[in-house]
Amino acid sequence: MKMHRKLFVLVAVSLITLPACDQAKDANKKDGIKDALDTRPNEELRDLGEDIDKAAKDVGRDIKNAVKPK
Repeated sequence: MKMHRKLFVLVAVSLITLPACDQAKDANKKDGIKDALDTRPNEELRDLGEDIDKAAKDVGRDIKNAVKPK
């Protein structure tokens, strides 16, 4: 009987959290369309931030490869 209760609680929690996951996808899709059309507010600053993010990831990857034992 304890196993049925645990399973019920797990299913209930899963069903409660599923709608929250779905909401985040819609918000990003709308911003993605505006990004493609370059119509987001403060577009230049956001693009600069994205470029900095990519550069930082590239530097991190280069450092990791340089330190990696061969």
